[in-house]
Amino acid sequence: MLRHVVLFRFSPESTPEQVEHLTAGLMELPAAIPQIRAYRCGPNVGTPNDNWHYAVVADFDDVAAHQAYVAHDQHQQVIVERIHPIVTERAAVQYEI
Repeated sequence: MLRHVVLFRFSPESTPEQVEHLTAGLMELPAAIPQIRAYRCGPNVGTPNDNWHYAVVADFDDVAAHQAYVAHDQHQQVIVERIHPIVTERAAVQYEI
């Protein structure tokens, strides 16, 4: 099993509505991409303000399933339309669980 963790920092100009739009788009992915075994995402609710602003955690059976998710058209659409406009920094890691 593979766990994929992504962290985002948003631009100062990003709005709460854009973050909600991002969450809505991401939460549509599990129904569209059968390789996803578990999927959670959401904005940081803690402090201090220098924390990352948003996290995505997804589980897959293996590397091939993760790669299918990465390449999936709907995932790519979320990246282009909802992530790129508001994200200034991204960090990611995949590890076995």
